[in-house]
Amino acid sequence: MTLADLRNSDPVFIDANIFIYHFGGRSQECKAFLERCARRELLGHTSTGILAEVLHRLMVAEAVAKGLVTARTAVRKLGETPELVKQLTQYQEEVNKIQEMNLAIVSLTPEIVQASAAVRSSEGLLTNDSLVIVSMQANGLTKLATSNGDFDRLSTIEVYKPTDL
Repeated sequence: MTLADLRNSDPVFIDANIFIYHFGGRSQECKAFLERCARRELLGHTSTGILAEVLHRLMVAEAVAKGLVTARTAVRKLGETPELVKQLTQYQEEVNKIQEMNLAIVSLTPEIVQASAAVRSSEGLLTNDSLVIVSMQANGLTKLATSNGDFDRLSTIEVYKPTDL
C-alpha cells in the first residue's frame, strides 16, 4: 500500500525514514504525507526513539553535505572531532519542525525496550525496528508509514510506503 492510500482520520505510526526523505527533499510523497499529518487529516504518531534516530541521521547527512566528513567515515570522524559537530545546526532545526506537525510522540519506556526482545527473537527484526513494532502495539496502532521492506513480512501490521523513491 502507498502513503496516499491512507484515509483521513487513520492513525499511523511514522518511521524515521519518512522524516529523512522529507527533510532531505528526496520524496514529495513523504512531504505530502507529513503535511496531511500537520493538518490533522491523519493521526500521526512517532516515538522518542524515532526522533533520536532522525536527529542522528540528519546530523551525519549535514556533515557530509557540508563536506566536513565523508559518508564512510562520518560517525567516527564526528565523534573524534567535537569542533566539527559544533558547526552543525540545520539538523536540529529540522527535527524541531517535527513538533509542529501535530504528531503524538510516544515515549520509549523500559517495558517497551524489554518487550522488543521478543519481537527480535520471533521476527528477526533489528533493534530500532523491533522498538517500532512494540511502540505501535503499546499504542494500539496497526498502520506504519515506512520505506523499510523489513516490515513487509509482518502480518500484524499494514505497511504504507512512498512510491517516489
